[in-house]
Amino acid sequence: MTSLYEISSVEYPQRNVEEVRAMPVRKCPYCKALCNFDVEAQVGGRDTAGYISLDRCQNCGNPVYFETGDRGERDNVIDYYPRLELSVDEELPEDVKKAFEEATRTLNDGNWNSCVVMCRRALEEAMKDLGADGKDLFEQIDDLETKRKITPELKQWAHEGRLGGKLGAHGAKGKKWADKSDAEEVLEFCRWFFRYLYVLPKQLANRKAKLEEEKTGDSSK
Repeated sequence: MTSLYEISSVEYPQRNVEEVRAMPVRKCPYCKALCNFDVEAQVGGRDTAGYISLDRCQNCGNPVYFETGDRGERDNVIDYYPRLELSVDEELPEDVKKAFEEATRTLNDGNWNSCVVMCRRALEEAMKDLGADGKDLFEQIDDLETKRKITPELKQWAHEGRLGGKLGAHGAKGKKWADKSDAEEVLEFCRWFFRYLYVLPKQLANRKAKLEEEKTGDSSK
């Protein structure tokens, strides 16, 4: 079956409206609304295993590709594009990973305040893992920079995540609730903060070990 990532190169034959039928209510990956989609074009069906269709959200107007089952399984969404990045890096400590996984799931569900609060929880778990001192998250982040465990730039990233979580939990002056852009930005700040802290050092260590192994192997020949 044609991949959703290759569908942009496919020439879409227009279907008869009666044949296509109304698309069921689905969640839009852009605006998170549960709504109907206008079917603009599709490939597959009849003699193939399923359908790939180009649809447009009736709420925000953005296009989404859906891959669904055969005619008897039109409501069964097998895959769709674009997708949010839901996976988290395996190199993260278990407690950091658990909190950050929940943050990514709540973002995909459109729960903006829950997302930023769980990002803050992930930061708190990272502070514990790194041995940061301080009575609260603010002091702990600054302590890591003082100990040269993070750079000034990474400290600012961590504080962005902290403030986002505070907005979701308590509100802020002039803004009571987090919105979609808050959740997406805070999650990305945290994602890259964790990658610099945990993923890159482990990748560099693995690379160094591989080079040492290759060097040892060459010398024994």
